[in-house]
Amino acid sequence: MPDILQLIINQTSPDNNVRKSSELEFNEVVKSNPSESSYLILEASLNNSIPIDLRQSCLLHLKRLVPKFWSLGFSSFIGPPIDQELKKVIRTKLLELVLGSGNSKIRNGAAYAIVQIASVDYPDEWPDLINQLYAAASDLNNEEAMLGGLQVLTDLVDDLITEEQFWDGGVGLGINSHLNQILQNPGINISVKSQALKLYENVLAVFQSPEAFANAARKKIVLREVSGTLEILLNLIKSDGVNLIQLDFKSNLFKVIGSVIGHFHQRISIELKRSVLTATIQNLHLLAPVCNSIALNTYHAPELSELDAQDVLNALIYNLFSTISSTQHDIPISEVASIGEFCKDAIVCTALAKVKVEEYEEDINSYVSDVTGLSVDIIARDAILDLWSELNETDARGICAMIIDSFSSDERLLEAELYTLEGLLSNDAQLPEVPLSTLLSFIKYDSKIVTSRCILLLPKYFENFMEKEARRVFADIVTFAGKGGALIQISTLVSCSYFQHVIEFSTLDSSLQLSIFKLAYALLDECDEDGLPVLLEAIVSGIPINPKHAADQQIVAGVSVVDIIFKIAFKDPANVQLISDSSDCLTALLQNIDTQDYINACEKSLPFIFEIMEKSNGEYTPQLYLSLELLGIILKSAPGELPPRIFEYAYPILRNVLLRSSDDQILQSGGEVFDELIRKASNLFVNYKDPSSGISGLESMMQIVSKFLSPQLSDSAANKCGLIVASLVNEFQDYLSPQLLTQILEATVNRLVIAKQSITIENLIMVFCRLVLKSPEDTINFLSSMVVNQKSGLEAVLPIWFESYEVTRGFDQIKQNSLALAKIFTLGDPRISNLVVNGEIIPYDGDMIITRSMAKAMPDRYTQISAALKILKLLVGELQFQCQQPSADDFANGEENNEVQADDDEEGWEDMDDIGVPNFAKLKSYVDDHKDRPEDDSLKALLVEFFRECTSKNLGNFSHYYEQLNDNEKKIVGECLIF
Repeated sequence: MPDILQLIINQTSPDNNVRKSSELEFNEVVKSNPSESSYLILEASLNNSIPIDLRQSCLLHLKRLVPKFWSLGFSSFIGPPIDQELKKVIRTKLLELVLGSGNSKIRNGAAYAIVQIASVDYPDEWPDLINQLYAAASDLNNEEAMLGGLQVLTDLVDDLITEEQFWDGGVGLGINSHLNQILQNPGINISVKSQALKLYENVLAVFQSPEAFANAARKKIVLREVSGTLEILLNLIKSDGVNLIQLDFKSNLFKVIGSVIGHFHQRISIELKRSVLTATIQNLHLLAPVCNSIALNTYHAPELSELDAQDVLNALIYNLFSTISSTQHDIPISEVASIGEFCKDAIVCTALAKVKVEEYEEDINSYVSDVTGLSVDIIARDAILDLWSELNETDARGICAMIIDSFSSDERLLEAELYTLEGLLSNDAQLPEVPLSTLLSFIKYDSKIVTSRCILLLPKYFENFMEKEARRVFADIVTFAGKGGALIQISTLVSCSYFQHVIEFSTLDSSLQLSIFKLAYALLDECDEDGLPVLLEAIVSGIPINPKHAADQQIVAGVSVVDIIFKIAFKDPANVQLISDSSDCLTALLQNIDTQDYINACEKSLPFIFEIMEKSNGEYTPQLYLSLELLGIILKSAPGELPPRIFEYAYPILRNVLLRSSDDQILQSGGEVFDELIRKASNLFVNYKDPSSGISGLESMMQIVSKFLSPQLSDSAANKCGLIVASLVNEFQDYLSPQLLTQILEATVNRLVIAKQSITIENLIMVFCRLVLKSPEDTINFLSSMVVNQKSGLEAVLPIWFESYEVTRGFDQIKQNSLALAKIFTLGDPRISNLVVNGEIIPYDGDMIITRSMAKAMPDRYTQISAALKILKLLVGELQFQCQQPSADDFANGEENNEVQADDDEEGWEDMDDIGVPNFAKLKSYVDDHKDRPEDDSLKALLVEFFRECTSKNLGNFSHYYEQLNDNEKKIVGECLIF
């Protein structure tokens, strides 16, 4: 056998050829003899003379081999299986490694492999695993065994221990009791306690689950255990150690304490919560100087520490303030501590680190990520801000008064005070008014970070005070920002969205629109990632200031707002948020403009898009996808029919992209654009001829339609084919020969039969839905005349239609489907009534116990009913759903009518109780065919009218099928028709 260790080493080679060949050879070696390969890899991982990273790599490879060669219990098993005796050795050796290694990397690797194997071997093949781990975790004289045992138990509690074992088998209580002993034992190392705390988090997750409250006994046990552990955790946070390891441990303690109090808030005694709040605030006072030292880069962390001081403090402060938030509603902070001291400490912990301020000044994108909440990092300031926004009124008023009484002269602390004030202004408490002049005095060019925070604070200020001054101040800020630095400018643009909550932008001076656009243009080069959407959002905010002339604005010579939108969007075309924002921006810009302004906007935007499309070979690129998305917006925004010049320019380029492409995303987006073009330029297609080939517009259009209906196209690519065909039939039915129309519809049926994705099926069904609404008899005749897979088209389409109807999304689509099915029923066509389809599912009634895997393999069984009856059942189900939805009248009617309506309802229900479930004759006697109907085109009203007509005129032989409805369905129809 080749040297398997060398093959593992070579798989990390920087030489791509060596790496690939080693991976291939390794896979072949393992596949040919998985037992021997596994043994050799195991031996290497146990060899202390081999470098740690290589041993760790061996454990990782062993973990990867398990699902493929261990047993059939793994869904990815390919075999042959590893020898049974060798499996015992592997299990034993891995357990020895995880319980005996002093290296965390080796311990982690062995633990991962154990958990992987245990997922199929425990408890049948490895019954003593939990006991072995529990014994190791209880060995107070062996730190390595405790760490390893606790680590594996942490993963197993979540994955393998059943509810019965956890609760009835005593495993949960046993583990919890043991963890309490570890956590309160002063002689146990903090690293072991940290691992114990991780295991407790998994135990706590079970305690917080619904199954913990399945009965009174469990509930009592959980509350007792949780309160007991909380007392132990409370004692642990009282320690005054401030080295990084201790602080990291405290961070995890506060995380767990906050979770416990947050979940069991009402069950924990007020005295215990008071003690927690007191100890937490004492910790804050202890940590504030450390936090300040780290922020100012004067903290001396151990040189060899794996922990980062800033990250540790950030997480600790976040968890600490989350704990305060969970308790302060019951006990005001001012009752257990000096509110002045607390406020001072909180502001110190809120203040930006020196390195963070420098980062913001160098990279405004980092600043935007943080201030808009888009950062994926845990930011302590977020938890602090949350506290201020929900702080009890007593403390909120006290802290607000302290801040406005004496603002700091230190810029970092002043920014933190303004940030605190911003959070308090989000609070519902009645706060003392902050002088506006004081806040405006902080806005200076030479104080960027303070000015930026003040600009972001002001919209929230005006939501609480002096709203009438908001328009003037906003205008001044926009003007001021024009000469400011990047931080001030981006803060102003971010604030535009916030100011919209207090200002109607359409009332602003029209000159501000150009100023906002210019700010966005000025930051275009500096912005990327999270910064770019802010520019587009600001432009969207600015458009309503002067909507009719927004598209005409010249930012600088030769640069319009359309140019800016495109420059921003194409700077990062793969950014999903940017695609959405640029689409919204372009839609807002082109909304309600006249034809000439629309043509002008197209002349500025389309050449750029078409250049990208003309160069494309149809393969996916972010630029091509974005071009199609924006082209779709432009076509959709055309006022009336698309101008001929635009069509003649756009269509040939779009056609070439669609015919060349085989990419799902491009065809999906391009199909939507093509559908928009059909609906916006139907007359232009008729008269169009390709200048190079002489092909007519209809003929070239049919080439595209044929591609979308091709069975070779994936469901995802053909996603829009139903919409395209529906638009084609709707717009060009008079121009298509009967033979061609028949071919299109036959191809649509064939495409529908093979479709799998629900959205593709829904769109294809809409073709027949619209045909039925136009001419139900002709549609049924057509479907009956064609053959698909040895069945008529009617037999092929209707069952799919019925299944799709139950999951169709969108009100308009549901409404059109309902009306179309109703029309089919009222035909009373024997081809419909004689067609047998699936009714309701038949539950399994055998004696055999059916597992979930068996249930998946067993085909569902259904009752067999007439398609006409199926239609009625579907429409009754939709009527029931519509009856449960509140109408506009429900909201419009005042409370004064409630009692009268209740009385009427009670009388009505009494009548309904008297008549029971009406048979058809009784139902018909209640229906007043000549009663005036209110004009109401809601789906509920239309369905009620359908059943009323069917009842009074016995449309579609309704009397026959009504008697086949179940009692609940009859009752729904009766209630809707009679009352």
